[in-house]
Amino acid sequence: MRPGFFRGLVPYWYIAPAFAITVAFSFVSMGLSLHASLHDFDAFVGSTGFVGFDNYRRALFAEDSYFWLTMRTTVLYVIMSVFGVLITAVPLAMLCRRVPRGQAFFRTLYFLPSITPGVVIALIFYHLFGNWGQLLDRSDTALPALASLGVWAGAGYNMVIILAGLADIPPHLYEAARVDGAGLWQQFRHITVPMLRNTLVFVTVMTIISSFQVFTSVYIMTLGGPERSTEVIAYTIFINAFAVAGQMGYASALAWLLFVVVSFFVFLQMRIFRSRSVVD
Repeated sequence: MRPGFFRGLVPYWYIAPAFAITVAFSFVSMGLSLHASLHDFDAFVGSTGFVGFDNYRRALFAEDSYFWLTMRTTVLYVIMSVFGVLITAVPLAMLCRRVPRGQAFFRTLYFLPSITPGVVIALIFYHLFGNWGQLLDRSDTALPALASLGVWAGAGYNMVIILAGLADIPPHLYEAARVDGAGLWQQFRHITVPMLRNTLVFVTVMTIISSFQVFTSVYIMTLGGPERSTEVIAYTIFINAFAVAGQMGYASALAWLLFVVVSFFVFLQMRIFRSRSVVD
């Protein structure tokens, strides 16, 4: 055996603990979830029989299934979150970019909600919209209230990403546009947006993926109510897994259906970045 063989393994020893944790809590857990989705599975008893794809058929086609209702609610939440993030993160990034002094202070200030625990944010918004605002008691305003929480928590993080994209735009493009008489709106439309296309695609897809997995704010603020108007797919999975006896297999099937949806957007992002429709 060559003397340098063990020396070449040193980097792998450094990543071995993190890799082992990932395997134990991600890949193994996914395998157990897939196994449970194909069985009539109880969290306390275990498997009581192989049912094949019955849990998936129940989720997709059964009359008593709330899968499509919760998916519709989730999609509405995703649309509001993505739209809200884009119309807040982009202006914030451009304002921070133009601030002559204190740019680091404003970046930090806007980024703070992104590192604040989700439970803390949900409790604050619960008092703002629930106890004081009464928005959480109405089915037509509860979901937008939850989406506003997601926008407030995620705008700062995405602002930092967009700031990085703005820094890569060559300044001479704006100088040439000003010489040609282009105004701020024309510069934004014909220079900023096209040059930020890659960054905006990334922000949009990542916001979609995270919004499909929203759970904490729903659990803390509304518990899926009122009248199931805020029952998103992640909350439905939780309820069936831990609040309804013997439904772990069905909840696992729902989780795998959500995995398919999220994987679609990951695949879409990879294809867009590789296509010629995105500026290199």
